Amino acid sequence: MKSQNALILQALQRRPGAWVGLPTLAKASGSLSPATRISNLREAGYRIENKQERTRRQCGWVVLSSYRLVEEES
Repeated sequence: MKSQNALILQALQRRPGAWVGLPTLAKASGSLSPATRISNLREAGYRIENKQERTRRQCGWVVLSSYRLVEEES
């Protein structure tokens, strides 16, 4: 069985350069705290960017977080 960190890394690697939403990463890994797993991956040396967008929903304003893996240049 793969770790939650590995599953999140795999989800990011499947979409190179693309922003992947926090709910997608949570579903892919089964983690209730994917942001913590992202921190673990950063500590392991992976460059992962975060983007936050504020959007209006019926319940009011919400912040949507997305992440992407930054590939190292050759």
